[in-house]
Amino acid sequence: MVTTDTLAALQRVPLFQHMPLQYLRHIAQVAVRYTFSSGELLCSKGDLGTTMFVLLHGQVEVVGVDDEGREVLLNILGEGDVFGELALIDGQGRSADVIALSDGEMLIIRRSDFLPLLERTPQLMWELLLTVTRRLRETDELVLRMAWLSAQQRIAWALLEYARSGKLPKWLTVNMLAKRCGLARETASRIVSQLQREGVLRRGKEGWEIAKPEALKTLLSQAMPIGQDRSVV
Repeated sequence: MVTTDTLAALQRVPLFQHMPLQYLRHIAQVAVRYTFSSGELLCSKGDLGTTMFVLLHGQVEVVGVDDEGREVLLNILGEGDVFGELALIDGQGRSADVIALSDGEMLIIRRSDFLPLLERTPQLMWELLLTVTRRLRETDELVLRMAWLSAQQRIAWALLEYARSGKLPKWLTVNMLAKRCGLARETASRIVSQLQREGVLRRGKEGWEIAKPEALKTLLSQAMPIGQDRSVV
């Protein structure tokens, strides 16, 4: 049976916005709603990918591991985002761990239900391709920055990236900065403390605040290769 709230939730997901209603109803009928808790491991790297996940509420972090065994924060996903799509397409293992940052709810869609819809709806296939391409570009950019940025510049880049919407998110922690930048927590903590002493970063009532964004941009611009776009925000 199709529930109205599940159908309405799917219609708000960018991946499904152009999907014919009859197919969307089918997904709403076969999808399983799942409530998760903060800190819960939702899927593990290497797990066989037989399902895709659609976030209805809450936030999750996508975490990989670098060559030195350090955790690297690949992405933060929220309402309307999907994950598990790569393994769903090729049936191979998951490419990263996904961990809940908050309590929330998601839909679980089986591969056997989703792939036939891809064959029938070219627009869905196109939207999925755009989603995968965007994620790959983000990963390529992360790898590039890890290769030629110093530890301080990585932190500056991450702070400016997280502040694109105007302010830093409440959930941002030193540990998350360390994972995002491929640094040891002690290194990230030392750099954050230095930025606080210099008045670049401060603690507000709602979390971290960037007091001097130009200082971070200047620090980051010093590492830009010749010909690299120097725009940050």
